[in-house]
Amino acid sequence: MTPESSSVLTISPLLHCQFRFPSRRFCRLPIADNDSSLCFKHADQQRKERDLAELASALTGKSEGFQTAAGINHSLGELYKLLADNKIAPRRAAVLAYISNLLLHTLPAMDRETAAVAATQIIFDMPRPIRDELPTRCASPACPGPLGESDRD
Repeated sequence: MTPESSSVLTISPLLHCQFRFPSRRFCRLPIADNDSSLCFKHADQQRKERDLAELASALTGKSEGFQTAAGINHSLGELYKLLADNKIAPRRAAVLAYISNLLLHTLPAMDRETAAVAATQIIFDMPRPIRDELPTRCASPACPGPLGESDRD
């Protein structure tokens, strides 16, 4: 092999996209620019994935697991900023705002549930009930008391 042909072989793969498919084959499209090793299609796909990861981290960063009103409020504030910067579609923002509204409505129920669990007490040293001697019930007319006939005289 001559030096000229070997240089063509080493430069040639760098002119094509370096994206690998699951079958381990490379994309055959030319690279979009010299700074990137990907074609226009795969560079755009990589940029979208990176933007989605940034949006997700912005919306859920300080949300406290959406367990407090402050966490949900922070997430709604970030959603407002992303919508104002036109980084998120209005329809998607409306869906996320609706979900946040549902989360806010469940917070009082969660508080009641945790308060009910905390308020339940089991008392092991409970005093015995006071049991007075119950009157005996007699059905004969000679027995005094409410069922006896002797009270009628």
